[in-house]
This record gives sequence, structure tokens and C-alpha cells, in this order.
Amino acid sequence: MGEHMIKKIDFMNLAPYVRYIHEHIPEPGSFYKLPPRVIYDYEVIYVTRGGCLYNIEGVEYLLRPGDIHFMRPHVRHHCYDPDGNTFYYYALHFDLAYMGEPFDFDPVVYTDVDYPNLDHVPVDEKLVDRPVFELAEIDFPYVIHSHESHVYLPLFREMLNVFQSKPYGYHLIMRSLMLRILHQMVKDMSTEEGVKKSHPQGEKATEAIQYMYSHLHEAIDINDIAQSLYLSPNYFRTLFKQATGKSPLEYLTTLRLEKAKSLMAENKYTINEISGLVGYQDRHHFSKVFKKIEGLSPKNYLNSLPHLEADD
Repeated sequence: MGEHMIKKIDFMNLAPYVRYIHEHIPEPGSFYKLPPRVIYDYEVIYVTRGGCLYNIEGVEYLLRPGDIHFMRPHVRHHCYDPDGNTFYYYALHFDLAYMGEPFDFDPVVYTDVDYPNLDHVPVDEKLVDRPVFELAEIDFPYVIHSHESHVYLPLFREMLNVFQSKPYGYHLIMRSLMLRILHQMVKDMSTEEGVKKSHPQGEKATEAIQYMYSHLHEAIDINDIAQSLYLSPNYFRTLFKQATGKSPLEYLTTLRLEKAKSLMAENKYTINEISGLVGYQDRHHFSKVFKKIEGLSPKNYLNSLPHLEADD
């Protein structure tokens, strides 16, 4: 298999392109099995009835009703229905962003395959080196056991209906529905603070975030937060990154800039005052950080807001 160009994409730039969606209803007398294969985009499966046993790179995962299965590109996997022929599901294939016509492909590479009679699905050499976008903020597991599985069903049903009827602008509708599905997956995985629910030290990461919220206007020392949690600074940085996907400093910077933008929208403070209110005593350092993250200086960002002008 070739080398894949991997690009990280954050929530702000996420613009999913849905290539294909279908509902699987077993045919009487058939046996559900998927021989070893790889796919070339992302796949999300929502199980409505029955179940399936997946083998993904040598590890087994059992899917049951209400589960979400998330499959990445170029990962070898196979599966079968241990109960015979009871596996009902919706499946959709998508990219995290549209890559342009040269990298698009026809879903017949998935639909026009004689799965029951193959011992493996041959790799499509034209797609094996296709670029891959990965989410920067969250790493979805292969299986999500949702506590709100009922939320998914109407979204998949509507997307299938739109895909089949293809009204004018249907790609926009499918993108919006895909974003709602991904948002629900994020909710199933993380707290409101962005801490992974499955992480064993998630509570400590949440405490650290709450401390950051409460002390945004101060010069926060990451080492002091670690000490307040009775953790070594290095271990704290490691568990925080594992639990949130960001380093403590990256997370703190995000909180400060979001607060700064909120204060700018109020049109009550100068940029110098805002800098101090979000913990930057040096306005020039604040401006440098703001421009690096937001792409605009604080003054230009403020001037871009409706009916607001920056006050030096």
C-alpha cells in the first residue's frame, strides 16, 4: 500500500462531502459477510437491528443496535453476522472535506462488488494513494456505544431520502445532516469541555479546565495547575493531551482568544483592556498570538465586526 498524504482539519474548517448512503436490509436466506478489504474514504454505520462482528487489524468489535461504527480510510477490516442474517443498518461514505474532482471517485468501487463470493476485495490501485484528512480535535474510536442512539435514526433516514431524490442543492442538505451526525458523535465521546468521557483521568482534566476558566485574567502557570491536582507537570501535560486532544497551553490559548472575541463583540473595551482581561499583560504578545491563531490582528478582527471600529 502506498504512502498517504495526511492533513489535519479542525472543526472550523470541517466541510464533509457525502459520497454515498444506503440502507442495508438482509435478503431472505442470505448470510451477511464482508471479506477483508480497505476503503478509500470514511464510513459511518448506524445499526438499527441485529448485529455484526468486525475484525479491524486483528481486533474484534461487536456492533449491536444503536451503535455507531466509524471506519477510517486504508484500514484493513472484515466482518460477518454471527446470528446469520439479522444485520440491518444505514451506511454512508464521506470525506471530511471535498478534495476536488481529481480525487473524487464513483461509489461503484463499493457497490459493484460480489462480496459473498470473494475471499478478499482487491485493492483499487487508482485510489490506494488517495490523500487523507483527519480530525484535529477528536479521534473517534471504531465503535461508539451511544446513550442517545435515537437521535441518529431520523438524520440517517432524511439523508437517505435526500440522496435518492437529489433536490436542487442536495449536497448542502447532506453536508448539514452529516455535520449533525458528527456533532452527535462528538457529544457521545466528550463532555461539554471537550474531555473524552472514556479517559480514566477525565475528571482531573475537567478540573484543570474549570481552573483555567476561573483565572483567565491571570498569568496562569501550567505547573501550578498540575500541583493543585497532585500531579507532576509532565504527567499532567500527558493526561490532558490524551483527554482533550490539546496541550494545556493550547487549550488555555483557545479559551483566552474565545473570551477576547466575546469581549470585542460587546464593544465596551479597548484592545489594550481586552488583552489584560484575558491574561495577557503585554498587548504586543496578545496581538501576535491572536493573529497567529485567527489570521487577523485584534484591530482588524474588531473592525470586521458589524458596526464596530477598533479603538487604539
